[in-house]
Amino acid sequence: MSNMAYRASILTSRNLNLYNTTKEKNPTTNAYFRPTWIDINLSAIHSNVRLLKEYIGEKVHLMAVVKGNGYGHGMLEIAEASISAGATWLGVASLDEALAVRSKISYDIPILVLGYVAPQYVTLARQFRIIVTGISLEWLQEAARIAQQPFDFHLKIDTGLNRLGLTTIDEVQAIMKMVSLNPNLNCIGVFTHFAASSDIQNTSYFRQQLASFHTFLNVIPDRTNKIIHCANSGATLYQPEKPFFDMVRLGNALMGPPNETLKYLLPMQLQNALSLHSILDLVKQLNPGAKVGYAGEYTATQHQWIGTIPMGYADGWHQQFRATNVLVDGKRVPIIGRISMDQLMVALPRKYPTGTRVTFIGQQDNETIFADEIAQEANQSRLEVFTSLSSRLPRIYRENGSIVRITNTMLNF
Repeated sequence: MSNMAYRASILTSRNLNLYNTTKEKNPTTNAYFRPTWIDINLSAIHSNVRLLKEYIGEKVHLMAVVKGNGYGHGMLEIAEASISAGATWLGVASLDEALAVRSKISYDIPILVLGYVAPQYVTLARQFRIIVTGISLEWLQEAARIAQQPFDFHLKIDTGLNRLGLTTIDEVQAIMKMVSLNPNLNCIGVFTHFAASSDIQNTSYFRQQLASFHTFLNVIPDRTNKIIHCANSGATLYQPEKPFFDMVRLGNALMGPPNETLKYLLPMQLQNALSLHSILDLVKQLNPGAKVGYAGEYTATQHQWIGTIPMGYADGWHQQFRATNVLVDGKRVPIIGRISMDQLMVALPRKYPTGTRVTFIGQQDNETIFADEIAQEANQSRLEVFTSLSSRLPRIYRENGSIVRITNTMLNF
């Protein structure tokens, strides 16, 4: 018996969590042993994509943006689920992400790298039908010089975010002239990105950027043969102009309502796809004066029950989340003391059995903790909360309530 098989047999004999959804010889291929996990509802992703696709209309492409490990939900799984529900394009941040996605996704689905790709790699991208972003005149000149063969790109216009992209009409006109003279440069799309499209109180900057984009488009020749896009989740869902053009780029909205406080504005009912759970692995009663955690920053003032949970900042639950609650038995209980690398403690109203489920994000009974709530406490966005969730946490994927896949990068050896 191999060492891994031996360890797995020992752990299984102790009745620890071991999920195995396949008949493979290696029992840990689709398993996890530490009882802290992320639950991903693929049925929610399917529903969200279908509703969004219906909203934007048949003639508009839906790009599923799956960068940042699918916003913490799993890049490949969200890509596959989105395509099966109607997405026709995929967007990522880097060539590395694009190649990883392409390893599982048909060449029929174009992939756009929204971020920087070094000019020497445009030929590699072309081999895998990966489309790059032209970010400047100098970048395109260098890419054309190195490639010496045709490659597709989308031209990025900077209308006010002041990251990547061209900022003047003269630059755009120079590039269009260069494209007309160089058959290796195939501009198949033009896009920009909004800085404040989710701000419904002050839409002036959004409108300014949109007007600027229209001005740039006026100097783009042969626009009918190019895919024009600018709308992200905020612009698609909250702005009355509906600047859909030929394609919308959706990432945040695929995972559920981008902002719980603005859910009443949504033209459809989006479902949250991610929940985060663990267990109470030890419950004990403290005496008055007992200190909890590193530096003893919490002191019990009376006899008090506390629970230890195998979740810490190495899993993505950072010190900024110390003032948040978790759900135990459908009730909110506070985190106490410092969050450790691998564990944290909570105050309990009474004694609970070891193994009682704990929910960090999601629902228990009639109580729900949304990612937005966690984010607000740390002055972050919910996407920062999602993408901070460590690869150490296994992801359990469900469709219609049944487990269809488990990924655990710790056991990829």
